[in-house]
Amino acid sequence: MRNIEYALYVVFIVYLFKLFDTLYIISTYTEFENHQIPATFFPMGSLITVLYLLLIGLTIVTFMYRKKYVGPYNVDILNEQIDSWE
Repeated sequence: MRNIEYALYVVFIVYLFKLFDTLYIISTYTEFENHQIPATFFPMGSLITVLYLLLIGLTIVTFMYRKKYVGPYNVDILNEQIDSWE
């Protein structure tokens, strides 16, 4: 479970990167005035931004639930309970 949470921290960073990347693309559309931009550019960009925000929010809620219900990881107690001679 601890490894899954550590992997989720990495995924959280990827979500943040993709959110900022999407916001950058949406905010710099004026640099491409000579190109043909479809009418669905802003609605899809807004939808993707909202979905990334939702993923980030759900990830943070998952971290809070884990800390609330599982508590802190105490590795010393886990190592004392393992009897390798059995």
